[in-house]
Amino acid sequence: MSDDEGLSLLERIANLHSQANLIPCPPIDKSFDPQALLKVNRNQIPEIQAETSVPRVAADADVATPWLVDLFADSLHIPRKQFDPWITFGELGVESVMLAELLQKIEAHVGRPLPPSALLDNPTLAQLSKYLAQFEPAQTSAVTTRPAPAVERALEPSEDSRIAVIGVACRFPGAEDTEAFWDSLSAGRCSITEVPGLRWDTELFYRPEYRAGMSISKWGGFVDGIEQFDPAYFGITEDEAACLDPAIRQLLESTVACFHNAGYATKEFWGREVGVFLGARMSNYRLRCGIRPGSSGLGMGQNFIAARLAHQFNFYGPNLIVDSACSSSLVSVQLACRSLLAGESEVALAGGVEVLLDEQLYLEFSAAKALSPSGRCAVFDEHADGFLPGEGTGLILLKPLGRALQDGDSIHAVINAVAVNNDGHTMGLTTPSHSAQSRVVRQCLRASGFAAEQIAMIEAHGTGTMIGDPIELRALTDVFRETTRRSGFCAIGSVKSNLGHLLAAGGIAGLLKAILSLEHAQIPPTLFCSTPNPRFEFASSPFFPNTRLRPWPTDQKVRVAGVSAFGLGGTNAHVIVSELESRLREKVLQKRTPLPPPVFQRKRFWLEREPVQAFSALSAVSEAASKADWVSSILQLDFEPVHNGFPDGKVR
Repeated sequence: MSDDEGLSLLERIANLHSQANLIPCPPIDKSFDPQALLKVNRNQIPEIQAETSVPRVAADADVATPWLVDLFADSLHIPRKQFDPWITFGELGVESVMLAELLQKIEAHVGRPLPPSALLDNPTLAQLSKYLAQFEPAQTSAVTTRPAPAVERALEPSEDSRIAVIGVACRFPGAEDTEAFWDSLSAGRCSITEVPGLRWDTELFYRPEYRAGMSISKWGGFVDGIEQFDPAYFGITEDEAACLDPAIRQLLESTVACFHNAGYATKEFWGREVGVFLGARMSNYRLRCGIRPGSSGLGMGQNFIAARLAHQFNFYGPNLIVDSACSSSLVSVQLACRSLLAGESEVALAGGVEVLLDEQLYLEFSAAKALSPSGRCAVFDEHADGFLPGEGTGLILLKPLGRALQDGDSIHAVINAVAVNNDGHTMGLTTPSHSAQSRVVRQCLRASGFAAEQIAMIEAHGTGTMIGDPIELRALTDVFRETTRRSGFCAIGSVKSNLGHLLAAGGIAGLLKAILSLEHAQIPPTLFCSTPNPRFEFASSPFFPNTRLRPWPTDQKVRVAGVSAFGLGGTNAHVIVSELESRLREKVLQKRTPLPPPVFQRKRFWLEREPVQAFSALSAVSEAASKADWVSSILQLDFEPVHNGFPDGKVR
């Protein structure tokens, strides 16, 4: 055995999933008989299972298809002779961005679109070679579904285990409230604009081509008048208002609006068990305030986004900030529902907020090649090239359904089930798992008591990426195909085509869209999907991309929708939401009607950032980047681009 073969064998043994022991055996007389060594005390040790045996390294050359080895060697800059066909792509450093690039090159070679999950399901050269060998010119199906597993009978949730949505509020790009939001959705309007000058200088940071330290995009979904606030309405001094983070300002106003929508004044819940569960992250606005005395200085941590509401309105219930990235606000809905069912909260606010204050997020997502250079989020479309960031606030007020019926509350919708899980170990830290997405949808569907055929609308996570969208569609299809063979009966779309990706508030934006759709008995269009992605066969799936406003189907007794949000880092959430059944609605005398929306006398309270200098090191960074090796990654959890050319890995 040569040195290279020995090192390859050592690496393979080290990567075995089962236990393995490697024992150095230097021969005393410089002779070595491996067969004799293996027979020593053979009757005292268990037989080695066939699946853990290691094939001879010399025989591995024929396991992987030569053209595929060449493709990977060229893409990863690894000498061909060093490739082990059984080493996983994750161990080779392949993550989501590189996954997309490799898939495109493989598709170009085989002359057909492939499901992005092909590389996830076949994560070694040997497995991928075997998978690709099945495709002959006569075959056309790029997506196959697995045999349907046994499915347990769905549970029958009682009124006591379901949650009523009794209040809604939002402030989104192009929509000051839920009424304007629905008008925008139903009209098929896109609220994406160029970055306002108040946020960051596109002349300084935007370039139409990828460059280190620059943004590939100058578009996003922005809330108008974010610098304005009415501190007098909340009894806040003007000095404190100037330092109050824009996220907290939006939540204060939206909390009042949400209670009013439910028919309550906030003072009615003063000193009561109101839970607050919010998906959020703190912006860099606090850096503009410097060190200040009192609450202006201390109340700037992330926890104060929720804590400020409890303080302002004297809420006694649990008060939490959730950060699971893009799924944060849907996870907050699950926590709110659990708190209500456990009896620790009598009502609960759930939702999320996001603020795009400066260029930092754009630079980081651009470094990860996650943003759309074209300025649109073309979910499920053949030309999808990434997402656009967005900002805004969305809230729902929740109460146990049985109690809401007794209290005569106005019920917008019913949350039947919420499920949350995680991808676990995948090819890379940010690489999604279609099996985990399937599990969370399956768990939620079963707990809801509804069958797949009763779901007429799916509000997908749908970020407009080449890899993510088909994986999500396959995950949904796998679950639906366990119980139905019908095709094309469920509309699917994503509000990100209208607003951009609201990040921490992305899930609540999708849920509010679904709630409004249930109320209006209409399904609004998803934009920019003129040519569906060929990597997923919609025609043979339960789904169709909904590109026009259409009435809700009348073939089911109850309108039901599913909503997904998948967090960067693997936390997945799915919600099943429905209208209140007519049998219950007809028996309840509604006592609560919405109060007039709050009227705020807003004025400008805004601390300007320090003048931004054109990065003095930018040209040096770009020059160094051109000479350095970039690590392919679609964002680490701290949203830092990974780079080999600088000691701390940051682009300045």
